[in-house]
Amino acid sequence: MIFEDDVELALALACEELQMTRDEIIRLILREWLEQYGFIELHELDEGGDTNSGA
Repeated sequence: MIFEDDVELALALACEELQMTRDEIIRLILREWLEQYGFIELHELDEGGDTNSGA
């Protein structure tokens, strides 16, 4: 998918700054937007980083 020039530039700058691929950045932006507007549940991480709850 190709966006307008200003969006492509912003994506390129974000990729460089965050050291992520273009696909990773687009996935991150889309997920955060969908969470913000309530289309999917918020994805919260524990501060300890342990994903195995209760074990």
